[in-house]
Amino acid sequence: MITLTPPKNKGETFEGIAFQFCKIATVSLIAGRFTLPVASGLCALFYLLTLANGKNDTRCFLRKPWILIVLWGAVCAAATTLILNPNLSTELWSAALGRKGS
Repeated sequence: MITLTPPKNKGETFEGIAFQFCKIATVSLIAGRFTLPVASGLCALFYLLTLANGKNDTRCFLRKPWILIVLWGAVCAAATTLILNPNLSTELWSAALGRKGS
């Protein structure tokens, strides 16, 4: 049986957007500076579960769960590394710019 939903009015559309930001703000409040690695790690985990349970596409613009697993897993690893080793970002920028470390 196909159920048609009525189109959303502007208030409902804005509420949907606001709810997405509410979720982001809640995670940020709970996780603090670890927001990016927590959110990206959970994203990778849930896309892994998506793929493991037979779903081979997503609503995300990248479409394929395995691409998202790799992307968000790398973001999680990089963000965690940079948070736990704050001097590393300075060293990486110096190396990228061809400057010798201090």
